[in-house]
Amino acid sequence: MAPDYIGIDFGTCNCSVAAWVNNQAELIPVDDNSDMPFKIRSSIYLKAGDRPLPKPNMHSISKYESEISRDLNRQLNETQKEIIKLNSQIQQAAKDQLPGKVEGLQFLLQSAAQKEQRFSDELGKSAFIKAKATRLAMADSVSKEDTLNDMLVSGSILFGETGFNEFLISPDEGRYINSPKNFLGAKIPKVLLDDFETIVARFLSYLRIRAEKHLGRQIKRAVIARPVNYHSTMGELGNKQAEALMARASAQAGFDEVHFIHEPLAAAYHFEQKINKSTKAMVVDLGGGTSDITFCRLSAEKADKLNRDDDILSTQGIRQGGIACDKHLANGVISPLFGRGGRTVDGRAVPNVLFSGTFSIDNMPEITDFYSHNRASAIRQYIIDSEDPLKLLRLQRVQKNRLTHQLMHSIERAKIKLSDSEQIRLPLDYVESKLEVNITRSDTSDTMKVWLDKLFAIIETSIEEVGYAPEIIYLTGGMGLSPIVQEAVKAEYPEVNIEIADAFSSVVMGAAIKAKRVFA
Repeated sequence: MAPDYIGIDFGTCNCSVAAWVNNQAELIPVDDNSDMPFKIRSSIYLKAGDRPLPKPNMHSISKYESEISRDLNRQLNETQKEIIKLNSQIQQAAKDQLPGKVEGLQFLLQSAAQKEQRFSDELGKSAFIKAKATRLAMADSVSKEDTLNDMLVSGSILFGETGFNEFLISPDEGRYINSPKNFLGAKIPKVLLDDFETIVARFLSYLRIRAEKHLGRQIKRAVIARPVNYHSTMGELGNKQAEALMARASAQAGFDEVHFIHEPLAAAYHFEQKINKSTKAMVVDLGGGTSDITFCRLSAEKADKLNRDDDILSTQGIRQGGIACDKHLANGVISPLFGRGGRTVDGRAVPNVLFSGTFSIDNMPEITDFYSHNRASAIRQYIIDSEDPLKLLRLQRVQKNRLTHQLMHSIERAKIKLSDSEQIRLPLDYVESKLEVNITRSDTSDTMKVWLDKLFAIIETSIEEVGYAPEIIYLTGGMGLSPIVQEAVKAEYPEVNIEIADAFSSVVMGAAIKAKRVFA
């Protein structure tokens, strides 16, 4: 039987799940509508009439808390009696000079002592008891007739490719939320933060249910990969806010116990399974919203150890990744098609603030402002005054038809195609018939420069902190697949061996490895 725990990569652009099957980590299919079913787009589409998560009443939670505490106390007392009995039996077996029996009883005693410690620890964790009680109370409030499909879409919440495609068809019928992870550490009103907690809970619940369906058993525990630094303007306070929100959302989603692991460290655990000699490695995890590194010692001898604190030499992270580069690219090659840099008939410059938020899929206040009535009025006025109104009419269509996410999806696809080509023609016919733009690899390279400079700065900080360079750099995450990134890293560190990892599975596999070490 598969264990009751999983690893989760709750990423900026994609999410994935892995579990232990036949004593090896295995990816779980999470999106049947995707070309890559083992990852799911980190987005949801909330249509009008969305139902919130069921709210269990406090009486039910209190009732379950009492029952769980009583049951833990009962199991603890029974285990303590068992320990007393085993100690007596061991003494008698030793007196009777039966070494084989002593060895067998000592094994049972060790197992009983571990159970005693676990029951004692769980009794001392009010948060654990509360989370379990909440999950049980929530289960009571959910209709037993709900099908798996009902639970996945939750009435009017659509995940992954299903949600994205529905949003493209009817963007005015709801709200599309791209990468809720990007907002977890944000300085936003509590009511909005509570909404994001609910959204994350629904997403985690979806992932848990998919794992349960695939594995054929209930999933209660998980290790979730998190960035070194969440996307935030609040520094460490933002990190604490984000992790606390994730923990609460996990309890709402039905998990009794959740641990976290830094994403590059998770990737390091995965790499470690394949090495045959000790090495000083730097894992560089380049995602959509963050870029993180972990400088660590990896070795086959320590690959199964739980505590590896002494082998973690340095961790660094910046709150920028692929989305920031995509926005720079969009501003550079697409904004001019929409009138940026233009002038009015009387010679005034069209203000840049008119275009603010056009590509801000990672900034809710900016995109909300872009779609506002005030912005629509401003665009309409500059169309009247512009010497080239055609371009601003395109901007008006983007604003009116809410095409920001579709534009950024096109940019992301273009960037991927430029991995194999020096230039491409990007069609934008959903904005205007026959509209297209030429994009070269050098355009992409130029827009990555600021981000790459920041990346190299934290790599150098890490090297200075440790006192020597790594023997190997592992590149993982979606941006690690870019030839531009790979060439830049190799040029910056010509003496270091550079290896490219599986961009979309190394982190989740590492989270599953950590889950086995923690829960098995």
